[in-house]
Amino acid sequence: MLADLERRLRQRAGDGAHVSDYFNLFAGTSTGGLVALALTAPDPAVPGRPQVSAGELAGFYVEDGPRIFHRTLLERLRTVWGYAAPKYSLDPLAEAVHRRLGDVRLADAVREVIVASYDMTNREPFFFKRWRAREPVDPSDPAAATRNHPIVDAAMATSAAPTYFPSHELDGRALVDGGVFANNPSVAAITEALKRTAASGRVETDDLLVVSIGTGVHEEGFDQRSVSRWGKVGWILPHGGEPPILGAVLDGASDGADHWAHMLLNHDPGAPAPARAEIGRGPRYFRLQIRLDEAIPLDDAREHVLTDALPAAAAALIADHDAELDEIADRLIAAGPLDPDPYVPPPET
Repeated sequence: MLADLERRLRQRAGDGAHVSDYFNLFAGTSTGGLVALALTAPDPAVPGRPQVSAGELAGFYVEDGPRIFHRTLLERLRTVWGYAAPKYSLDPLAEAVHRRLGDVRLADAVREVIVASYDMTNREPFFFKRWRAREPVDPSDPAAATRNHPIVDAAMATSAAPTYFPSHELDGRALVDGGVFANNPSVAAITEALKRTAASGRVETDDLLVVSIGTGVHEEGFDQRSVSRWGKVGWILPHGGEPPILGAVLDGASDGADHWAHMLLNHDPGAPAPARAEIGRGPRYFRLQIRLDEAIPLDDAREHVLTDALPAAAAALIADHDAELDEIADRLIAAGPLDPDPYVPPPET
């Protein structure tokens, strides 16, 4: 989807256009956090420019996914298939992020970026933010010196999905996947944008254009007779691809954020409530999401899934939103590209 949007931008503005040329802020959770970090990671050879195009992203998943989601038989036995310990190590993911994006930090990002994780130590949301990483360091604040984290740390924290990966330790915190509270971080991004002040004054909701992209959803309903009988095992055993408790938390949070973002940006106060099909169809908030015919677990890195099923789903999503994608591209081009944002770190003290 991102590659297709970038293709449309290049048709209008030239082959050098990047998605990051036209959006001030990128927000992501879990795999979306990886995408946000990749799209804003700087090119070491060209200050202020991204090193990764949207067209390259899917290839990263195809090439690195099978290694990230690989377990030997011994590892399966040791973790009791993920019931006694996390199914996978974070090490292969850390290696892939470092190899793809290099040894850069949050402050180096070419655009504002927000990556969501959850702090199990202090039991609160934890966001990685570029603007916080660029703040002057206050010697009296011990936490300030550690805000400019390597993007590998942000990637590990936002990807640490419970039961799949272990938590990521950072500054004494046990950080896990932000999907436990912000699976769809649209409202977090909108809130962050509204905190800002533009050159012309305060940023208002009418100033925003939000494009939110999902990863595909397959929801299987359960009747009262089944749900009422579930104990611990019933809630955590996979049903139709994932444990019901995980699906309820992730899908419920995402659907709620989708509705709230629509009401904040698209809905006229006092107008009748929107029909479900109208949610996320513009003019200021667009939600691009597809319902999958089959459940695809988040760790399913088989070749036919990565090279057939998911690309086919993306093609169907693009076709369904063709007119909206043209509208988004036209409006971004009309607004014009943003200036490059090379970062010069302050001198060390």
